[in-house]
Amino acid sequence: MEDLTAFFTLSVSVIITVLVVTLTKWNRSPAITPPSPPKLPILGHLHLLTDMPHHSFSQLAQKLGPIIYLQLGRIPSLVISSARLAREVLKTHDHAFASRPQIIAAQYLSFGCSDVTFSAYGPYWRQARKICVTELLSSKRVSSFQRIRDEEVNLLLASLSALSGKETDMSHRFFSLANNVLCRVAFGSRYVDDESRVEGAGGSKSRLPEILTEAQALFAGFSIGDFYPALEWVNWLTGLKRRLERNLGDLRTVCDEIIKEHLEKRKTSSGSAATTDDASDREDFVDVLLRVQKGGDLEVPITDDNLKALVLDMFVAGTDTTSATLEWAMTELARHPDVMKKAQTEVRSVFGSKGRVEEGDLQQLVYMKAVIKETLRLHPPAPLLVPRESIEKCVLDGYEIPAKTRVFINTYAIGRDPLSWEHPLEYNPERFIGTNIDVKGQDFELLPFGGGRRGCPGYSFGLATIEIALARFLYHFDWALPNGVTADDVDLTEIFGLATRKKVALLLVPTTIKDYEFKRTG
Repeated sequence: MEDLTAFFTLSVSVIITVLVVTLTKWNRSPAITPPSPPKLPILGHLHLLTDMPHHSFSQLAQKLGPIIYLQLGRIPSLVISSARLAREVLKTHDHAFASRPQIIAAQYLSFGCSDVTFSAYGPYWRQARKICVTELLSSKRVSSFQRIRDEEVNLLLASLSALSGKETDMSHRFFSLANNVLCRVAFGSRYVDDESRVEGAGGSKSRLPEILTEAQALFAGFSIGDFYPALEWVNWLTGLKRRLERNLGDLRTVCDEIIKEHLEKRKTSSGSAATTDDASDREDFVDVLLRVQKGGDLEVPITDDNLKALVLDMFVAGTDTTSATLEWAMTELARHPDVMKKAQTEVRSVFGSKGRVEEGDLQQLVYMKAVIKETLRLHPPAPLLVPRESIEKCVLDGYEIPAKTRVFINTYAIGRDPLSWEHPLEYNPERFIGTNIDVKGQDFELLPFGGGRRGCPGYSFGLATIEIALARFLYHFDWALPNGVTADDVDLTEIFGLATRKKVALLLVPTTIKDYEFKRTG
């Protein structure tokens, strides 16, 4: 009898519990999720990730609207494709979307996601970003690198002068320029010159360009573990994990050599008579980070691995974006001779009496700056900004967005949105004349460097190289497409990666019109 009573009591309790849970579910307002295309079992929407995801997402936005929900494997994701919603993510709900997903490549090559780009939101990230903004990429620091920009651009101009009237692969030369500037700024040396001869000491440093190129390729790729965390072991089968471990070992070795070299240089120069200001002006990124590391007043100590991650972050983020922007700018100028002529007339009018372009007077080049903005609008170097991850539940445009949702902001779609731009597919720099629209992340219809607290802190450094290089190209040379090639023949097909570049190299014919002795200065 007691057993029957106990069974009856347990049964009634279970029934009541089930009824309460069911009624609660009936009475609770269902979460409203954004529009979503049909998905497949297990894959979800992974089949929509083509080799040009920004194009695929743009096409989806045209059908479903500017906010789309995707289930990418096991990862809930949003795609944002309008300036209005980008403002919501990057400003109104900036804190809610302030973290980053810990992707597999970054866990390895950013030394445990300890760089600025991929580190999780928190005390370490705040300190790392502060170091970048106040020490590595401050206005004073960017100005101190003027000599390096001047020398490297002049070396490129010298090589172009020797090729006057000849068909030239400009894509390769833009990448070499950006690579050389970033190598000297970050590590203190070019390591390899344009003819691939090693400069200075040997050792692993001589392999730095190929090691960094491999790192950039790995960062740009996808891993099965990024969408199915439980299946990370598959990376062993595909060989990805071996590539990551090998590249991490190479990065660690070469960075250790560079740090050791810098430490020895610091010991040697500690007793020199150079002033503190002069020494500071000639610091590279490694010098700065070593000084900050040894300062002892950090909230979170910086390990040697953290130092490597921070300096590599500056290099990897800067090389592709700078070279890609120069590549697309010269591509569009070559396709639009009237725009080219107007930009050249401005540059030559401002600097004609000086005989050369000086960085301090670039602010006078209003039309050329408009050319750069229009290039960044149509060809953003990062068409999908580095994804964010929500750290808390929030409501976005009336939809409930749970924590741990990955967010992609499609700057490619935003830059071509007819709600923000008149005739958005036309290349027309005049649209920026007389406006205050800028690229600093406050104008959400133009976000080449992102925005909010996770916006790129290095935009001013990248623009400094782009502006001086482009101005000198326009001042000293006339440019033409190869014989028989028309504007319609220029291939605009893209390669998606850390920066979206042309699939086919840009071939142009430079003709020297302003003689100048292009050489290293200082």
